[in-house]
Amino acid sequence: MTEASFLPYDAATTDAADRLAEAARAIEALPRAKPSLLPALIEAQHVLGWLPRPAVERVAAWVRVPVSEVYATATAYSELRLERPDPLAWHICTGVACDLAGAEALLDSAPERARRIDCQFLCALAPVAVDPQERLHGRVTVDGLRDRIAATTTDAATEAHA
Repeated sequence: MTEASFLPYDAATTDAADRLAEAARAIEALPRAKPSLLPALIEAQHVLGWLPRPAVERVAAWVRVPVSEVYATATAYSELRLERPDPLAWHICTGVACDLAGAEALLDSAPERARRIDCQFLCALAPVAVDPQERLHGRVTVDGLRDRIAATTTDAATEAHA
């Protein structure tokens, strides 16, 4: 995976066709059958950062199911994204354990960067935050979240100027 592939796919970028081709190769490495539907969606999202319409259509063609069925499957799993994610957004688990452990304070501490997500099933590590590269962080404090957000914002600015 290339360095740029850590950023979500954007049709307006110069590498858009290459990124879609990389996703197609990942999808087509799977068996061409309906049981490959979910693995193909996961592979496409891994390469692109989310599931844009061209990827959904490629998956549908490869596993030989209607596009509507691919969308139905994608919407059934909270881990799959049909909207382009903000490459600087942190996601805060709002499951019961995380809520009781302070998720709301985390969200309030960084309203410009923190977004709500459904339970991440890491209740023993509550509250849980997910960084822009989808790494999970447990037992996050308000100060810890602010420090991590500052570090990722600095890293993103450095990469943009490189």
